Amino acid sequence: MIAVENLTKIFRTRDVETAALDQVGLQVTQGEFVSIMGPSGCGKSTLLNMMGLLDQPTEGKVWINGTDVSGMKDGQLAQFRNRTLGFIFQRFHLIPALNVLDNVELPMLYGKNIPAKEQRRRALEALEKVELSHRLKHFPAQLSGGQCQRVAIARALVCNPKIILADEPTGNLDSKMGAEILELLLTLNREGSTIVMVTHDERIAKRTNRTVRLLDGKVQA
Repeated sequence: MIAVENLTKIFRTRDVETAALDQVGLQVTQGEFVSIMGPSGCGKSTLLNMMGLLDQPTEGKVWINGTDVSGMKDGQLAQFRNRTLGFIFQRFHLIPALNVLDNVELPMLYGKNIPAKEQRRRALEALEKVELSHRLKHFPAQLSGGQCQRVAIARALVCNPKIILADEPTGNLDSKMGAEILELLLTLNREGSTIVMVTHDERIAKRTNRTVRLLDGKVQA
């Protein structure tokens, strides 16, 4: 489902050049739940951003679901990303002025041409899956951190993505809420979702199929 080859990302300032990723190679197969671990600054989130087509590598290639995306233009990348990938972030990234239902419907407004009734049906189905169908009209400020993350997961699911990318999805939650979010992700994986998750928590990583460890921009194990 995901393959990266000789992936390198260099950040440059006038005086300093930093290699966030250094010739990384990695494959994720269909149905896997892979965790990415390593110390702060080792390149975890940079690698996830490359896989999620949110940033371009300095060198190397990325394949998503068999498609070489390395040469795509910005518009093509946006369409492909919206069609293929779902994102879950540590800070939720919900729109404060939109209620729960509108937040979940948001990804379907971009280039999908999905009828309004179908958008509503999909959003309600996604919220039912994360057990938040009773909070449709609430706003993010009226929800707990765990509930906000569940809304973010529903939003990630609503376009039926082949791959879910999660960047520290439990990082802003207490241990109880974090455990609930992990169980939800494990359920989605058992139902067929391919998931790649950045985490700093060894206990969470042990529940996934495989752990990739980074250090100084390179795969160590």
